[in-house]
Amino acid sequence: MKNGQLDLSEKSYTDHKHYLIRIRRARPQYGDLIFTREAPMGEVCMVPEDLECCVGQRQVLLRPDPEKVHPRYLLYAIQSPEVQHEISWSEGTGSTVSNVRIPVLKSLKIPVRSISEQVQAASLLGALDDRIALLRETNATLEAIAQALFKSWFVDFDPVRARQQGLAPEGMDEATAALFPDGFEESELGLLPKGWGPIRLDSILELAYGKALKADDRKQGDVPVYGSGGITGRHDAPLVNAPSVVVGRKGTVGSLYWESRPFFPIDTVFYVKTSKPLSYIYYLLQTLGLSEMNTDAAVPGLNRENVYRLKVPGATTKVIAVFDDVVCHLRTLMDHNTFQAQTLSTLRDTLLPRLISGQLRLPEAESRLEEAAA
Repeated sequence: MKNGQLDLSEKSYTDHKHYLIRIRRARPQYGDLIFTREAPMGEVCMVPEDLECCVGQRQVLLRPDPEKVHPRYLLYAIQSPEVQHEISWSEGTGSTVSNVRIPVLKSLKIPVRSISEQVQAASLLGALDDRIALLRETNATLEAIAQALFKSWFVDFDPVRARQQGLAPEGMDEATAALFPDGFEESELGLLPKGWGPIRLDSILELAYGKALKADDRKQGDVPVYGSGGITGRHDAPLVNAPSVVVGRKGTVGSLYWESRPFFPIDTVFYVKTSKPLSYIYYLLQTLGLSEMNTDAAVPGLNRENVYRLKVPGATTKVIAVFDDVVCHLRTLMDHNTFQAQTLSTLRDTLLPRLISGQLRLPEAESRLEEAAA
């Protein structure tokens, strides 16, 4: 659970026996909320339709009274800064807490308005969330298309196999098909397309070190700061002014992030320098199993010399250029969607506390949503 959303991409399961034990007190149903008491504390999501699930040990099921509070309104109210502040501080002590006790949870003060106003506020915020989710799902689809194309051309060698059999590669014009060999040859990597003999990775890229930048040394700005877990904050000046790929060096070993804007990679990551099209390098790195190349049991680390020694098929410049033409169009669409999703997320975070508290009237909020959609 994060930012009110339930991520089911990496589900955990239990068997039927333990499932029946876990749902004795309450079986989660559509409209219920799940609240995390610790690790992380204060996250909340709504149980979606047609999901059979049970509540974890660090979680609490909340079942809204439909006569008093709309479920989706309560979802947003719990995410509001005022309620999150209540959750973060222990009652009467003025100190932060690491978990939420049930009595504290029950005593949370939720701003309540008429049901009709709750429905309107939740609908508006929900519309924003739905559009953000759609943009992210679209990007996931575009990313999957790019990955599938790379795999077909540079891993499975489908165009080469088709030409070897005297067939036209599927979905490919004659001029593009002619750029691929019509057969294979033996190599230390196994069968590779003719003329695509193995090359060392350091012949096509450099993994440059990021630079230390403590949180206290960062100045307010719009430049994303990258660690091995992704964006860790913002700064006012970039270290890298061109698009690049960020590679996790310490911590989350082998993590990969595409960044089109100027950015600041810190000392737990590498960033890629290359004369090859960046799109080709990005998807190539995804196939190399970098996350499995940890060289330090105590503090996970990626040794770039070990990465440099990896060998990959030496695809021709012309084939790589055609791949880049296709994928750059996809990445442009993804960048646009990402920017739009970030804009809508900022608007949502601005509107949420004011709508929940009643400081902002619904017509004004709707007007701001229409402006953002224009």
